[in-house]
Amino acid sequence: MSTLTEILEVNWIILYFVYGLVFFTTGLVTGLLWRRQSNLELARPLPWLAAFGIAHGLNEWGYIFIPLQALYLDDIVVRLMIITHLLLLAASFFFLFQFGVELLLPLLPRLRWLRVLPGTMLLLWAVAVFVRGAITQESLNLLVAIGDSWSRYFLALPGALLSSFGLYRQAQHMRLMELDRIAAYLTGAAIAFLLYALVGGLIVPATPIFPANLLNYDLLDRTIQIPAPVFRSICGLAMAFFITRSLEVFQVETDRRIAQMERERILTVDRERIGRELHDGIVQNIYAAGLGLEEAHHLVAEDPPEAQQQIQCVMNALNSTIQDIRRYIFDLQVAEQNRALETILENLVRDFRVETLLDVRLEVRGKRCCWLDSERVTHVTQIAREALSNVVQHSAATRVTVTLSYLGHATQLTVADNGKGMSPNHANDGRGQGQGIANMRSRALLLGGDLGLESEPGRGVCLQLTFPCGNSEHLEHAPTEVQEAWD
Repeated sequence: MSTLTEILEVNWIILYFVYGLVFFTTGLVTGLLWRRQSNLELARPLPWLAAFGIAHGLNEWGYIFIPLQALYLDDIVVRLMIITHLLLLAASFFFLFQFGVELLLPLLPRLRWLRVLPGTMLLLWAVAVFVRGAITQESLNLLVAIGDSWSRYFLALPGALLSSFGLYRQAQHMRLMELDRIAAYLTGAAIAFLLYALVGGLIVPATPIFPANLLNYDLLDRTIQIPAPVFRSICGLAMAFFITRSLEVFQVETDRRIAQMERERILTVDRERIGRELHDGIVQNIYAAGLGLEEAHHLVAEDPPEAQQQIQCVMNALNSTIQDIRRYIFDLQVAEQNRALETILENLVRDFRVETLLDVRLEVRGKRCCWLDSERVTHVTQIAREALSNVVQHSAATRVTVTLSYLGHATQLTVADNGKGMSPNHANDGRGQGQGIANMRSRALLLGGDLGLESEPGRGVCLQLTFPCGNSEHLEHAPTEVQEAWD
């Protein structure tokens, strides 16, 4: 019966292709998702990680490319290719080392000289390999194996360890930003780099130098009969997964910037509207009342009855102005309360987008028509949360749209996806959906509304919650109620 080592030796091309593909994909995705304008500490070192992934992936593919080219190329060309291959390996580890240093520099602002450490180690490695080759006259294959080992000791090992520590520190920073899921991914990446320091930095080709003569690929083959590239491939897969998911933090940062810009825009519009309405309405009324009092002051001595009548008119005008102020304050409270619901839904959609990588979007339509108290806001939010959870668990969708519509007499929440859908019978009675649909229907009843489900196999699910403004504070009748509260 063949051992795993023998099977992998027969299929070594597949092994090195997958190994190289993992790192190349990691580097490519990192480069594509990198945001130059980001304010996050993690953003600055990422180009070095992208360079490491791409260079190391190309290096691993070299183990396939060079033997195939050696079948028909001249020996001198093959020797140049082997030397270039070794230089590419060292360069990839240099990029990894630089990535780890750049991650830690914010912790050590006074040690800026560390930035030149990877370049210095790369230069020492090149000098050491050249001197040994010139002095010992060893074969090219042995010299390349020694150069491979030294590049892992001098560059890969410290680079992977520093990267692991730096990523763990970034995970703690994300927890302070209340991004626990991103922090978990960064922690996973830190562990993957730590393991890579062992299998990619300590375990090296067997060569007559210490400790490569003891801890090497042959030792793994003799003890556990699994080649070292297998372990490095597993670490590479873990690194690719966790790094890719961690980079979703840039989308979170973008969403927060957009939300901040929207809040600033709303505040600017509100300031302009408040200033305009105060000037055109309330201020003008108070100014007119002042003129009326001034006229009454002149009439007190000449015509007291006329002065009293003028004062009464001013009092009526001031009472009307007070009503306008009360109505205006209530309108501001209504807008703020309804904006709270929109903000909650916006945060909910953003969190689901980051956690599930689905294309989840929020749309707000119509003009606010009623004020929702905190209990009703909670019911609406929980229905939206349950609907999104069902999409993730059951629909296999890639796009979800959450729509909050103000209809004038009612408020409507719609959650529609492009998933696999369900039969109309199941959509109507909620069978096969667990307790979630029943809970949402119960909340809809508490809101005084109804919950509808529309679906067909292959056409997704559309959940629609509609509830009237009857149990809320409707804008048209609000001033009277506020008047009673103030009185």
